[in-house]
Amino acid sequence: MTSERREVASLDDDELARASERLERATPAERLAFAVDTFGEGLLFTSSFGAQSGVLLHLWSEVARHLPVVFIDTGFLFPETLAYRDAIAERLGLTVRVLRPDIATADFVARWGDDVQRRDPDFCCGLNKVAPLAPLRDAARGWVSGLRRDQSRAREGVRVLAREGHLVRVHPLATLTKADVARYLAEHDLPEHPLVARRYLSIGCAPCTRPIADGEDERAGRWAWTNKTECGLHARAPGDEPR
Repeated sequence: MTSERREVASLDDDELARASERLERATPAERLAFAVDTFGEGLLFTSSFGAQSGVLLHLWSEVARHLPVVFIDTGFLFPETLAYRDAIAERLGLTVRVLRPDIATADFVARWGDDVQRRDPDFCCGLNKVAPLAPLRDAARGWVSGLRRDQSRAREGVRVLAREGHLVRVHPLATLTKADVARYLAEHDLPEHPLVARRYLSIGCAPCTRPIADGEDERAGRWAWTNKTECGLHARAPGDEPR
């Protein structure tokens, strides 16, 4: 392992940008291997086990099988997502670490109402998704996720490496297209999430996800009644009362 790789987390912004640029020419597997070599046990990988998650899960099984896949069960997921998680994890030999919020789903709904996602989805994401992940995020040095530039306008500028607070975000699939993903899944005979056939192309919690229409980007079905575009991992502090 080179000294350059050992010190990625301490690079200044310009140096990190240059490292990211070099990885533009690498394959997704090479980018992931770079992250594993660089961050070791300090590498966090979160997966939603959603519509296109099979690509990165398969790469993880080949490059980083010794490390867990972190899955946040918010209590509001589609049953199809839970079934897909179990099936593909078993097939690929993955270790899945399941995180859950401190408050039970029934208690959450009783306290804040069954329309809380409509009234304040950031609050719901904050309590049920941000808070459970916070301890692992705080302890990590690198964080792998499956963001791609072609998923939405909000993700067009995503870099292979990007600093976020104390850690470095790693996006091995940043340059892949929707067609690349479909080709990879077919080449490796990986199953699709069962809701993809019903045009759910970005799959989160059931109350906040709808199928997309022709011409919409992949993430148009998430929080479609709001301007919200991301899952809430960077929303306001969890625990703020809903609006």
